[in-house]
Amino acid sequence: MVKTSWTKEHLDELQRQFLGDDVTSKDKRRARILQAATELFMAQGYRKTSVDEIARRAEVAKGTVYLHFKNKSDLLIHAVALEKQVLFTTLAPLLEGKLEEEKRLRFYVGKLLTIARDLPLMARLLSGDNEMMVALEEWDPSLLAQGNALGEQWLSQLIHEAAPFEFDAAERHERANVLMTLRWFVVSLLDERIRGGRSLDQLAETMADVIVYGLVNQPPRDDEDEDEDDEDDAGEG
Repeated sequence: MVKTSWTKEHLDELQRQFLGDDVTSKDKRRARILQAATELFMAQGYRKTSVDEIARRAEVAKGTVYLHFKNKSDLLIHAVALEKQVLFTTLAPLLEGKLEEEKRLRFYVGKLLTIARDLPLMARLLSGDNEMMVALEEWDPSLLAQGNALGEQWLSQLIHEAAPFEFDAAERHERANVLMTLRWFVVSLLDERIRGGRSLDQLAETMADVIVYGLVNQPPRDDEDEDEDDEDDAGEG
């Protein structure tokens, strides 16, 4: 097992650096406002959603929205951050250091392939919603670049832990960068026709194996899996 510096607390702290101390606020009115904003951004897009509509849906005064958020783009970035809190929950086995090095990388890749389902607002952004992209750039032009850099840094670390003697720093960076580009394609995996009738989780499991272990190498097996294969072989005999 590996003790990683990438814990939930570490990621929360990174978000606080970008968004301030209220990123993990438990304020119920603030949570309602973010939920209302997320639902409206998803239903009708960023440009067509007004702060007035968000306030009505959240059942608060318009002034209350501005007590918590500077403007609509600030609302968007905090709504995306709230979604990432959900992602951190699904990444718990990775963040808690409970997985072996090689399986950590595979686990992360598998979760990367399902983010379009698990993070619907982020999926809309990744699907090419230019209005959202412009809004994020208006909020902070460097924010997306900083997020990409942090993602590549984490992936580079996971690659190094899985194969510590295979690649130098530049090669790890290149591989991490390639994996990061998967984000722009995962929305298409929501289409059942593309998945060939398989569930998204089934497809992500196989794709993660192929990406991490290749087409000709078997992934490491758990003892329980090996015992089941032995029983199957005995039955066939």
